[in-house]
Amino acid sequence: MNLTNNILIPTWTRRRILIVIAIALLYGTWFNILDSAGYCLNQQKLLSGTCDVNCDVLSIGAIFGGDQYYQPWNVIGHLIPGLFLVWWTPKKIELFVAGALISSVVMDSPLWGVIREEGHELPLWHIAEGEQNFVNTCNVGTWIQFYYNPSGAYGVWNISSGFPSAAMIFWSLVARSLVAGLLIWWQAKQEKEGKDFSLPKLVLRIGKRP
Repeated sequence: MNLTNNILIPTWTRRRILIVIAIALLYGTWFNILDSAGYCLNQQKLLSGTCDVNCDVLSIGAIFGGDQYYQPWNVIGHLIPGLFLVWWTPKKIELFVAGALISSVVMDSPLWGVIREEGHELPLWHIAEGEQNFVNTCNVGTWIQFYYNPSGAYGVWNISSGFPSAAMIFWSLVARSLVAGLLIWWQAKQEKEGKDFSLPKLVLRIGKRP
């Protein structure tokens, strides 16, 4: 909360909340368009103009040299909306945290699969009954049930490693949404009661506790 001419200015106004959500949605959607892209190695399938389960997809990560190079930039991309909000209001670290959390939820939501299948016309994947490896699917619903299974202990990127699991993806989205919402609600409540609220100071206080 800022103090200007003895008037307390709340951090979370309706306008600011709408701006944070708008930036997170727009950036998250744009990021998903790029991140879900790929190249169908079966050229005849690529030219068909429709999603085909026989399409052998070269992912965007592979195109850029493999996940060891692409994933670090992927993670940084999740933070860009929050960094933009900090640039917009440098003293508001809470805007960075909320913006990064909300945008990451958008990026990791089923919207990714919808854009990949409907926009890029590339297949998704799942584990079919009796299969030990991933198989392609052009059914977004099938992929969502596989990818966001709240009790799924299998890996959604690599079956053998089990990381990240479907359950981890699902509950991580729930947790990030709750943390962002609680942060906004708690800070707004504290400031409405005339109390100072600073996330960095709060973290430092918690860290000093024995």
